[in-house]
Amino acid sequence: MFDLQFSLYFIFKKNYTLKDYFFLFFLHFHTFFFVMLGGEHQRRLLKYLLDENNHNPLERPVYNDSHSLIVTMNMALQQIIDFDEKNEILAVSGWIVLAWHDYSLQWKPEEFGNIQTIRIPSTRVWTPDILLYNSADLNFEGINLTTDHSEGQLDAYVQSGEWDLEAFIVVRKAVVYECCPTVYPFVLFTIRIRRRTLYYVVNVVVPCVLISFMTVLGFLLPPDSGEKLTLQITILLSIVMFSLLIAGIIPASSTALPTIVMYFTTVMCMCSMSVVATVFVLVLHHRNAKNHTMPMWIHVYINQYLAWLLCMKRPGHDLSWKAIRHRRSHQNNSIHNHKSLSTPLLENSSKSLLANVTNINKQSFPQSNNQLLMPVMNHVENSSHNHDTNDVLLPYDMSIYRSDLRMIMYELKFLGDYIRKEEEDDDISQDWKFSAMVIDRLCLVLFSVMTTIFSYVTLFSAPNFFKLR
Repeated sequence: MFDLQFSLYFIFKKNYTLKDYFFLFFLHFHTFFFVMLGGEHQRRLLKYLLDENNHNPLERPVYNDSHSLIVTMNMALQQIIDFDEKNEILAVSGWIVLAWHDYSLQWKPEEFGNIQTIRIPSTRVWTPDILLYNSADLNFEGINLTTDHSEGQLDAYVQSGEWDLEAFIVVRKAVVYECCPTVYPFVLFTIRIRRRTLYYVVNVVVPCVLISFMTVLGFLLPPDSGEKLTLQITILLSIVMFSLLIAGIIPASSTALPTIVMYFTTVMCMCSMSVVATVFVLVLHHRNAKNHTMPMWIHVYINQYLAWLLCMKRPGHDLSWKAIRHRRSHQNNSIHNHKSLSTPLLENSSKSLLANVTNINKQSFPQSNNQLLMPVMNHVENSSHNHDTNDVLLPYDMSIYRSDLRMIMYELKFLGDYIRKEEEDDDISQDWKFSAMVIDRLCLVLFSVMTTIFSYVTLFSAPNFFKLR
């Protein structure tokens, strides 16, 4: 500090005297002399330690060869470079600090310019072999490893963008093998790191959660749209793609199952079940009376009870609980009455049709002919009540209408039966479609609850999921 201050003083001084020049020369000579003198002391010290003492870098520095050499070991971690999870390889940057006592490297500082420390290349001194176990040969070199601290040095550690260093523990252990009575000490460095979850939450977890909830939207599409099954299969393929992406970066180990793998497996199973449920809904939707007869339990328990439980409404049908119980209690009686009344209705259909034909004939013929036809129609009606239309005596001019009336009656009866059959078939088809809608609504509720619960339980089971820093 003294030399530096005077050098700056003479640099900024403008007018120099002879005294100033002499003092400046003496100052630089004094500095140069001490530098040369320090180098001379260091050279003599190195010669004394390495040459005069006959120091051998291959010789273990102990007074007695039967004694062990205590080596203090520590590690200064600088940075976590990379962690290959698939191959389980951790690449770090740092240095190992070793300390031991070498009795041959001793000197008196007052004899060598008061030098307290000196740096010698590692090739000129003995260094402990800490990478491999020493061979059990005649020239056995025992090293007793110890630790100076229970934790590693983190003074020069640089924070990683992907990993958080939670602990760096140093523990000394000793192993005794059955083959040899010698104790083999070693130092175990334990680095506990935690992944920063923000990157994977944004790029992997959030897209998977959104895709899994899109499975629920598939049950909102009507079956007639044609894209219901396509959407479910597309979602399943997306989940499979994410699973393959995760499988490529995690180790192929069966000892432990990562939480993210458990979540993807659960979502994949749910998507597969949604595809099966969608196929079942489409099968119910496209059934009709021509190829399937609706069982009574589907009509009662699905179209009525389950529809009421899911708060569904159907136009023209009362799905309230009282109405369902009322229909259920009178179901057997209504079926019996329907069977008993079906035959008289069919028998009287010809009478009603004949009355309709009579009305049509009254309206179709002119007024002048109605007076002639009225007695004939009355005879036809009376004969129809006696169930013997073949014995009706018609005038000669009306006998030509007898076959036409019979043909009209037959055609009207056929049309009536056909219309009733079509209405019944349409009602049955609508019942099948409504059953598909009820099952679709049930799957919507179940998969919504299951997706929410599984996502909550699986993701919240991760201890560091919400540590996004």
